[in-house]
Amino acid sequence: MGGRPSSLIAAGILFLLVFGGLTVASLATAELNLATVVIAIVSLFVCVAVVLALIGAVRNPPGG
Repeated sequence: MGGRPSSLIAAGILFLLVFGGLTVASLATAELNLATVVIAIVSLFVCVAVVLALIGAVRNPPGG
């Protein structure tokens, strides 16, 4: 079962890259208003939460 945590961490990194890229692309083309700022803050919160979860998973692997 050594490959499962690594693949989950890789999937988390892939999600972060795709989500972050889509967020940046959508913000670059969007009109700046209150809704755009709120969505940007929520997206930033999600990215930070995923990064913290990935750091925790790398430092303290499950079952190890």
